[in-house]
Amino acid sequence: MNTRSSENPHICLFADERSIHTRRWVLGLRNLGLKVDLITLIKDDKNDIGGISLGARGKISYLMKISKLRKLVDSLNPDIFHAHYASSFGFLASFVNHPRKILSVWGSDIVEFPTKAIWNKLIIKKSLSGLNIITATSGFLKSRVEKYISVNTPIKVIPFGIDSALFTMGRKDENKAFKIGITKSLRFKYGHIELLKALKRLIDSGYNIKLKIIGAGEDEKKIKDFSSKLGLNSSVKFEGFVPNDQLFTALQDIDVFAMPSVCEEGFGVAAIEASSCGLPVVAAKTGGIPEVVVDGLTGILVEPGDDAALAEAIEKLINDPELRRKMGTAGREFVEKNYRWEDNLNTMRDLYLEMMR
Repeated sequence: MNTRSSENPHICLFADERSIHTRRWVLGLRNLGLKVDLITLIKDDKNDIGGISLGARGKISYLMKISKLRKLVDSLNPDIFHAHYASSFGFLASFVNHPRKILSVWGSDIVEFPTKAIWNKLIIKKSLSGLNIITATSGFLKSRVEKYISVNTPIKVIPFGIDSALFTMGRKDENKAFKIGITKSLRFKYGHIELLKALKRLIDSGYNIKLKIIGAGEDEKKIKDFSSKLGLNSSVKFEGFVPNDQLFTALQDIDVFAMPSVCEEGFGVAAIEASSCGLPVVAAKTGGIPEVVVDGLTGILVEPGDDAALAEAIEKLINDPELRRKMGTAGREFVEKNYRWEDNLNTMRDLYLEMMR
């Protein structure tokens, strides 16, 4: 095995190069001075960070790449082999023998995937076997992992934080219409339908408000059609996909951030991005969201799927500018204390160094 210094270990990440989360981990750890190789199933030609592709296309071909993955890890000879995402990369990584193995779970891989079929649960159990340590982005995800492991593998919570120097507080134009914003992928599970219903309630009550929907996704057309059906075309603006490094400008233009998910979110990075920009957050009390939105302090939590409660929470913030300001300020402080990306990177590096001792 590698003889590199224990203070400068060689890391091999096995993760999806196409994901902004993967790219942030790789580039962030490299900036800390670590040697980091990335093995990926499919290259991202638009955002190439030097990932070594296995050339996998489709789930069947994944299994055919196990031998290639083993040989590649052997040839790279890293000190630590770290896979990200349990239901795909983690499963393939479980067939690689290495003395120092980590798996990071992200969310849907451990919350949704195992519940869809009995064999999915078996895949997850295989993915979580033979590891030195598991990391999760929230306490909620940690509790889900514990359901599928039969040995006492350590589970460490390392959040996926944000760049608080990028996501900063902006000045609001008080003369403009009140704006609500959401930045989730356009999928029904993220509660866009419930938010549109809440918006309709508020407009029918006489409020002059607008909704900015930022993002794209598989349910985009149906969500747009529903907005039209409610007669909200003049009140809702679909802005499409916005790159993460430009998202802060969109957030600084709104007054309240909404996160009305009807699924169990593993973490809730969108909420901490909004809080970092000084926005009060109205969110569903589900999954890991209560860990990133402190009810009554940085935002207001409501039951998932309850559009009436959602409208009531937003109305409370519309009518109380001072409460919006206090929650926005508290949210910014909460992010600075708990979810700074630099701190999360240092925690991961310290974990690597501890494994080398």
